[in-house]
Amino acid sequence: MQVTLSEIRKKEIVDTKTGVILGRADDISFDSETASVSSMIIYGRPKLFGFLGRDSDLSVNFEDITLIGKDAILVTDSHYLPESGSDEKEKRLSEANF
Repeated sequence: MQVTLSEIRKKEIVDTKTGVILGRADDISFDSETASVSSMIIYGRPKLFGFLGRDSDLSVNFEDITLIGKDAILVTDSHYLPESGSDEKEKRLSEANF
């Protein structure tokens, strides 16, 4: 199955261990020596409409992606969440709980 960058940008990236939606792919990193995709980059969320900067960006290694489906991209490794106790991790976990 071939997928374009514009299609990937519409899909949510979900951590399968925790069920947390990490975000959507904003950019892709390529390895210039092998001409292959090395990671997907999720930009950090803006603070106060971007006036106070952004949260840190997440880089999802291509090897950790288990499935690129019709609506979502599934990732198996949960080290993409910030360290426990941080405000950013609590925000992402609370958004996952409906």
